[in-house]
Amino acid sequence: MRVSAWLSVVVVATLAATFPSGPTTAQPTASKNADGPPRTIIVLDASGSMLAPVGGRPKIAIAREALGDLLKGWDPKVEVGLMAYGHRRKNDCSDIELLVPAGRLDVTRVMTVVGGIQPKGMTPLSEAVRQAAQSLRFTEQSATVILISDGIETCKADPCAVGAELKKLGVDFRTHVIGFNVQRQDEGGLRCLARATGGTYFSAKDAAALHEALTQAGRAAAAPTPPPVPARPAPNPALPKATLTAPASVTAGSALSVAWTGPNAKGDYIAFVAPGTEGDSGNMTETAAGNPAPLRAPDKPGRYDVVYGNAAGKALARQPIDVTPALATLEAVETITIGGTVDVGWTGPNGPGDFITVVPPAADKSAYRDYADTRNGSPAKVRVPDKADTYEIRYVTGETNQILARRTVVAAPAQVELQAVESAPAGSRIKVVWTGPNNAGDFITLVKPDAARSEYTDYFNTRDASPDGQTLRLPDQPGTYELRYVTGQSNEVLARHRIVATTTRATIEAAANGPAGAHIKVKWTGPNGDGDFITVVKPDEPKSAYGTYFNTRDADPDEQTLKLPGQPGSYELRYVTGQSNEVVARRPITVTAVTATLAAPASAPTGARIRVTWTGPNNEGDFITVVRPDAEKSAYTEYFNTNGTEPEDGKLVLPADPGAYELRYVTSDSEVLARRPIVVK
Repeated sequence: MRVSAWLSVVVVATLAATFPSGPTTAQPTASKNADGPPRTIIVLDASGSMLAPVGGRPKIAIAREALGDLLKGWDPKVEVGLMAYGHRRKNDCSDIELLVPAGRLDVTRVMTVVGGIQPKGMTPLSEAVRQAAQSLRFTEQSATVILISDGIETCKADPCAVGAELKKLGVDFRTHVIGFNVQRQDEGGLRCLARATGGTYFSAKDAAALHEALTQAGRAAAAPTPPPVPARPAPNPALPKATLTAPASVTAGSALSVAWTGPNAKGDYIAFVAPGTEGDSGNMTETAAGNPAPLRAPDKPGRYDVVYGNAAGKALARQPIDVTPALATLEAVETITIGGTVDVGWTGPNGPGDFITVVPPAADKSAYRDYADTRNGSPAKVRVPDKADTYEIRYVTGETNQILARRTVVAAPAQVELQAVESAPAGSRIKVVWTGPNNAGDFITLVKPDAARSEYTDYFNTRDASPDGQTLRLPDQPGTYELRYVTGQSNEVLARHRIVATTTRATIEAAANGPAGAHIKVKWTGPNGDGDFITVVKPDEPKSAYGTYFNTRDADPDEQTLKLPGQPGSYELRYVTGQSNEVVARRPITVTAVTATLAAPASAPTGARIRVTWTGPNNEGDFITVVRPDAEKSAYTEYFNTNGTEPEDGKLVLPADPGAYELRYVTSDSEVLARRPIVVK
């Protein structure tokens, strides 16, 4: 049997994404690629819900542990990479990053990256799956997705449609889905995603179940797809009998129970469908979930059928049901300071993905800025924009963006003031005192007066600092700058204060010359700013160049030394600022040549221990060794350091192989100062 090479994508997620629509008619034309090893991408969910506890531990900790166990037993023939989303920004469905490209597994590297990821933001599951599949060329080669989700899709995407589209565009595409601590009535979209692509759904309620589900899914991803079984004519038996008992109507987005009778075979399900149609949808539950079956109503009002379907998508029973519009209410203050958080009391269906947001009154129904999921309870906490204006609080359904309630709120201007000196030396630190709203993400920085509002240099967050005194470092280039108070949402500049950075003064004192490789004493004066350093380089080298150096802030001007280069010539000592490598002081210095001599027997037996005497600079790191005459100048075998060794105490053990060798005196910069031939008998 010919087995094609295949790819797999592992996704650790809380299902939430914005999934742009793709082509729906074009079919992949490339054939399967039979070359190369199987490949996997693990996409780790770092959305805020992964901080929720299961069994007293955060979900993210359980997922890290399960992922580590999975990788320890990973098939070495399968290449693996790592993708994450929601780990850098809050409230951003585009926060997706490929952290480790697919390649040979390095467990330590992958788990180090995983350990540094902290849940913060949204869960753009659909777009993450799309990007992971595209990075592995799923339209050209076989691909498997393993998805771990702790909830439902909340970034305006349909898991069923995602699965269908990827299955249509991909070559032998599958999705295995693991629902981690997901409520039964919310599993419909996850099961549908797996079903649409021919994959398997695993339900994991706790840490042990997650470990087992990951193990099974990993094995499935590492196994080649079996060849299709040729279709055979088969009789068309009568369908089994089934019945349904459901309410005649239900509020959009609400939970309900449906009693049923039927075969309860593997893959049988209860689902909402369009009247007269078959198949399943994102609002479905398998009969294995129990009787009555927990179900979630669509959030779009209208006439539907509830069906009992089998694994082949055939409806064994159906009952019409009306989904009525959901009603919601909102309560909040009428005004709040720009960028502040407003508490919004609400009532509503609390359907999957329902949220409260604040937007301009004319915004489209799908628009949102900061928001709060209704599943987190009432009151909801949302931030108003950081630009003074009139806005609208909205209750929006998660599936179709229906606006169920609106309430006006005014974002009022904030009183902001900055106090600091009017001038200070470039690179020095200045004290800043301020008043302001101190909303999350607000910061104070120093920039050029004409800089864009999104620019910043040294800064501090106002919420984390003391208004009685916080310091900032001035740029190390003299000129006119301004302090700015900047909001964290959209970089609105709420206050400015002009300040002049005056020319920085610095001096360097040192000898006019010194032997190559020697340490010389250096004294200096200067601002000693963060990262400032003194180095020795050629006079014509750029300001960013450096050789040996020391940081001025950490050094003692009365005791500090600097090692000179190993090559003789003209150099200069430089005082360089840490921000932009401005050279604020220079001093010329001449590095003089150094010599060395060696004395030892002309020949000796293999493995003999011989005495070597020498003269030389004896700088730190200088050594004497024995090597072949044609060896690189940095080569060495047996050696001893000349610094700290008396010339009459120098001993070397000769090589075990006979032949012509040479003794060498080598500096710490790998310069050979002396050579002496020796024959090893």
